Amino acid sequence: MKKKLFLLTLVVLAIALFAGCASSSKNAPESETEETTEAEDDKASEDETLDGETESTEAEAEETTASGSSGEEVDSDIMAKAESGEKQANSQAAANADKPAETTAPEGTRIIATSASICDITDRLGLSLVGVPETTVTAIASRYNGVTTVGSPMSPDVEIIKSLNPTDVLSPDTLETDLKVQYENMGVNYTFLNLRSVKGLYDSVQLIGDKYGKSEEAAAIVAEYNEFMSSYSSKHTGEAPKVLVLMGLPGSYLVATGNSYAGSLVELAGGVNVFSDEEKDFLTIGPEEMLARDPDVIIRTAHGLPKEALEMSEKEFSENDIWKHFRAVSEGKVYDVDYMLFGMSATFDYPQALAALEPMLYGD
Repeated sequence: MKKKLFLLTLVVLAIALFAGCASSSKNAPESETEETTEAEDDKASEDETLDGETESTEAEAEETTASGSSGEEVDSDIMAKAESGEKQANSQAAANADKPAETTAPEGTRIIATSASICDITDRLGLSLVGVPETTVTAIASRYNGVTTVGSPMSPDVEIIKSLNPTDVLSPDTLETDLKVQYENMGVNYTFLNLRSVKGLYDSVQLIGDKYGKSEEAAAIVAEYNEFMSSYSSKHTGEAPKVLVLMGLPGSYLVATGNSYAGSLVELAGGVNVFSDEEKDFLTIGPEEMLARDPDVIIRTAHGLPKEALEMSEKEFSENDIWKHFRAVSEGKVYDVDYMLFGMSATFDYPQALAALEPMLYGD
C-alpha cells in the first residue's frame, strides 16, 4: 500500500511539473533558462572539449544504425541501465570539457543550485556553490563533493536552504509554480532558469556568467554552441519525418511537445513533432488521437523512476491493442532512447542526442 501511495505521489508531482511556466527571477535580470540532471565522470579525459564531442557525435551519426521494434519490449540496454541503480553522468560533454580548475564566486555571494543540470552549468563556469541537490539518478560534478545537499530538485528542503543564508537560489522554471511561493515565504532571492531547449541552456550559461563575473568563460561556451549550430542547421533538407515523442512516468505517460527539451530535439534534427502547443511542454493525450496523427516514428523516453517508467511503457504497448494499429509499430519504427540524453532539461550532450536520433528518423 505504501509503495502504491509513493508512486501515485510521484505521478501527481510529475504532472504538476509539466505545467507551462514563464521564466522569472527576483533581484536578477529576467532569464530564459531551466533544468535537468548531470554529473562528472572522473575517468574522462580533462582535455577533451565539446568541440571534440561534436566531431565524434557527427561521425557517429554517419555510421550508427538504429534498430526499431514493435514497441512491446523496452530496449534491453536501456532497461539494464535503469535497473543498475548506478548514478549516471547527465552530461558527458560537460564532464570532459575544459573548465576552470579553481572554484570561485564574487565576494559575499552564496549560491544554491537545486538541479543537477544547473550544477553542470556552474561547474563549467568554475562557480562555487553552498548548496546542491540530492539526486538518485545522476551524479553531481565532483567539484561539489562535500557541499551541503538541499533535498530533491522537485522538493528541496526549505529549512536547509534558509539555514545556508543564500544570496541566490537557482532553480528550473518548470518548478516555478511550486517553488516561487516557498522562496518568497523564506525571504530569499531566486532565479528560475529555462532549460527546455538547447538555446535556453546557453542563454542560461550567459546569464549566470554575466551575473557572477564569469562572462569570459560563458562566452567561450556559447561560442561552441554557435559553431555547432552553424554547421548542423542545414544538415537535413529532405522530407521531414513525423514523430511522436512519449515521456514515460511511473504509472503513466505524457506526450512531449516541441516546447519540451526531448520534443525540441526532434525538431532540431529536422523532424516534425506531431503534437505542438504554444505554452505546454507536455500533454495528456489518448492513443486514439495519437493514432490519428499517423506518426512515421515513435520515440520513447522516461523520467522520474526510469525503471518503473520503462516497465510501464512496455506494459502499455504490449497490453493495449490500439498500438498494433500504428504504422510506426507495424513497420518497427518504435525506438527507446537513453533517458539521460532525452530527459526533462537540456544538457551539453545535445550533439550526442541528435546523433542518436538521426538513424531513427532517416534510416531505412
